[in-house]
Order: sequence, then C-alpha cells, then structure tokens
Amino acid sequence: MVLVLVALGTLAVSTRYQTREQTQLALADSLWRLTYNVHFEADPKVGEQEATTLVRLGRPYPASSIEIVKEDISESDPSLQVEPWESGVSGNREFRLTTGHAGKYQVTAKFDLRLHAGKWNSHSGLESLSQVREASFTRSEGDYFPTQSSRVGKVLQKAPGNDATDSEKLQWFFEFCLSGLEHASKDDEGDDVQYALAFKRTSPLGRAKVFVTLCRAANIPARLVSGFELRHNEQAAPHVWAEVHRDNRWIPFDPVNGFAREMRDGFVPIRRGGASIIQATDAKNVVANYSILRLAPDKQILRAEVRRPSQILNLTRLPLKLHATLSLMLLLPLGALITAVLRNIVGLRTLGTFAPALLAMSFIYASWGTALVILTVVVTVGLVGRTMLEKLHLLMVPRLSIVLTLIILCVVFAVSLLNYWMPGQSAQSVLIPLVILTILIERFYVTSEEDSTSFAVQLVLGTVVVAAFCYLLLRSQAIGQLVLTYPEIHFFTIAAFIIIGRYTGYRLTELWRFRDLVKDKTETDVAGTTPVPDDESLK
Repeated sequence: MVLVLVALGTLAVSTRYQTREQTQLALADSLWRLTYNVHFEADPKVGEQEATTLVRLGRPYPASSIEIVKEDISESDPSLQVEPWESGVSGNREFRLTTGHAGKYQVTAKFDLRLHAGKWNSHSGLESLSQVREASFTRSEGDYFPTQSSRVGKVLQKAPGNDATDSEKLQWFFEFCLSGLEHASKDDEGDDVQYALAFKRTSPLGRAKVFVTLCRAANIPARLVSGFELRHNEQAAPHVWAEVHRDNRWIPFDPVNGFAREMRDGFVPIRRGGASIIQATDAKNVVANYSILRLAPDKQILRAEVRRPSQILNLTRLPLKLHATLSLMLLLPLGALITAVLRNIVGLRTLGTFAPALLAMSFIYASWGTALVILTVVVTVGLVGRTMLEKLHLLMVPRLSIVLTLIILCVVFAVSLLNYWMPGQSAQSVLIPLVILTILIERFYVTSEEDSTSFAVQLVLGTVVVAAFCYLLLRSQAIGQLVLTYPEIHFFTIAAFIIIGRYTGYRLTELWRFRDLVKDKTETDVAGTTPVPDDESLK
C-alpha cells in the first residue's frame, strides 16, 4: 500500500510539474523563422572526372536555449542534390548542395527555432583539444589571421607580459578590440586585420578577427563563430563573434556588442571556425538574402485559460485572498505528521492528535503578543477558577462552563487592553485562537478530572513542545505555496502515516525512562554468567 501511494504521489506531482512547466515555458518562449534565399550559378570545371559544384549552407547549431523545431529546404531544379551533413569534430551542421550541370539555381531554406527564456550558454559541453586541433586554432592564416605581422607584435608589446595569466591577457585583448578600435564608416571597410591595426578603425567582422589574431599570437586557441541574432528583421545580416578555448570549454567573446564569457540569449550560432554562412566551390554570383520573423505562439497555449473541469484541480487559480487559508489547511496534515512522529516514535504526550497543530495555527492567525496574552489568560484563569470552584462541589459540566465563561470575559478585556496599546487588532486574530484554546482548556480539565492535575500539566507541556515544531512548519510560506501548487504531496503524507502506524519498536522516551532497568539487567546477566569448564576440570 505504501509503495502504491508513493507511486501515485510521484506520478501526480511529476505530471502536474511537467504540465505547469510546459505551459509557463511555452508562454515565455518565442518562436522564430530564419529563412535563407540563395541564388547562385553553377560552374563545374569541365574536363575533370565527376565535375560538380558544391554549395554549403550552414544550419543552426543547437545551444542550451535554442531548440530547432523544424528544418526545410526547397530547390528550383531537381538536378540539384541536397544532403544534410554534420561534422563529428566541430559540430557544424550544413545542407550540402551539389550539381554537375551548369546553370542558375535558387534555394530556399527555412529553420523554425524556439528560443527558451533564460541566459544563452554556448559552452555547456566539455571539449578537449588534441595537439593537432590546438595547433590549428593557434596558427597564422596569412592575411586572415596575421599573427606574425609587425603590427600585431606592437600590440602585444603593450599587452600584459609573461607574468600575467591568460585570463588577464584575454581581458586586455577584449578591451582593446572593444574600445581601442573605432567603427568603420562602411561595413566592408576594415575587415582586414592589418588595415584595422594601422588606422585604428574596423568593421564588426574585422573587430572579431583582430581579437582572434591577438589570441592566437599569444598562443591561446581561438576561432570565429558566425550566426544570427534573433530579432524581427526582413533584411537580416549575419553576426560574427569569437570563441576562446579555456579549461576544456569554448568561451564566447563578442567585442562588437561587448559580451565577454557569456552571450545574451537570442544569438544563434551557425558555423564555428568561419565567418561565412554560405561557402561555395565552383560557383559564381552567389547571392544570399536572410530574414528573421517572429512567429505567433500556439493557439492552444493562448487558450489555456479557458474554463474547463480540469481547472478544478488547480488550486493556484483561486483568488489570492484564499491562498493563505488554503495553504494553512493543506499544511495541517503535515503538522499532524510531526505530531505522530513525536508521539509514536519519540514518545511525547499531547492533548490529542490535532491539538498541537491547532495550537500552532492559533499563533499563525494572531500576532505573538496577542497569542501569548490569550494563552496566559486561559491557563491562569483556568487554574485559578478550578481551584476556587473546588469548594462548591459542582458537577463537571457546570463547573467547566463557569470556567469557560470567566476565560472569555478575561480574554475580551485583555484584547481590549491590547487594542488600547496596539490599535488595529482584527477579530480573526482573536476569535480563532480563543476557540482553539478554549477547546484545549476543556480537554485539560477533562484529563485532570479523569487522571490528575500533574498528568494534565505534563500533557500541556508536551503539547506546547510539539506545537512549537508545528508552528515552524505552518509559518513557512515556501512550504505552504509548494503544497498549494502540488497537493498530491499528501500521497506521501498518507504513506508516512501508514509506516508510523505500523511502528512497534521502543519509543525514545521509554529507553530513557527504563535505562536503569536495562543497566541492572545487563549487570545481572554479566554477573550470573556460568563459566565454561576447561579440559583439566573435566578430568
């Protein structure tokens, strides 16, 4: 039975959690469509065996906050072969277009992307570089990454020296590319690293190339990354940033937008290790237009608020004024669970099963001052009134009714005194503790009549101790909100009650109370042990 309850609780809580998360994420997420419109003219080399034209279209690279929902590509000529391809080393994804026929071709590629809310993290995976790959990311590549040029050497002379850490060098390179270079007047001006360092102005691509060149010159593996920023634009342009390999991770640096070590969400990487979204071999007049459009969310998500019977199980939809009351009600079984543990396993005695939880609830509804005053008045008037009424030799019910009447009168005037000192006391903060404490004082007198006053006092002290633990639980707003959101948690509560109900071992207080008997029994057993005879005595 316990396993069934635990299984039901796990299933119910996980189902509700997934439903809530999917709905909330779906409303917070956004859908985007990235479109490539590519025109090119195939010009395969004549005279070669299997002469073909190859055009490589970069596909979005999945990141922690980017989900590729759908990919589609269409071509104008069936002679153009389309093959999806993915690198097992860099992870780059492409559509490879090949044809052996000369002519003009048009291709449209569409990618539907879901942007999850939260920070974008492009370096979540660990990647160890071999010596060959590390060398490929630190070498000079002619005029593209001229690490051996004199202009690069002059910049390195101003950078932190050999005693500086790689992180300090990276920060200096980043600040130099971010603030030390002006923006070029044209997008195509200053793409060259030598030009950028000579005239101190560059394009966005040139700024990223200068950063990668400086990193490689300092023997720090670095590469370019090309992609897009998800922003509604019918004439979108690719964006290029850099990645540096440190601590077995590729860490992003964007000296154009000023992002270091983390990128803002919405940047979609397309190709790592290059600045071109589209690469072509034996093709000419390659023209590519890009567009990014924001798509409308699913209609079912937008209609999630429509009234339906299943919403009855969602307690969070109720008015906010009810949340505190319902949370407290749902926490009462947990208070009873604490009482069961302290009574059945620890061995504390209380005035009933629910009395500690109800006493703790009285302190929740009332302030500490009000609750302490009411508790003091109830106990004092109860004890004094019982002593005075003993001489009248009344029956229990009339005597108890007189005591309750005196308690109510004293509590009312005590509340009036509190209101004089602290105006603003509500009726709720007085009536609920009064009712609960009145019930407890009745149980106190019934117990004192049936057993003794000392035993009743012991029960009161145990009730107060257990109520203190219950108060800490009932006071927690986080736990109350959790139980209100996932009321199925009480499947586990019932399972815990069953386990406690089958407990037949000693209580902790019993082990303490009878410790002398256990000690005496142990000493008797040791003293009365009969020695085992040896071989000589047997002879």
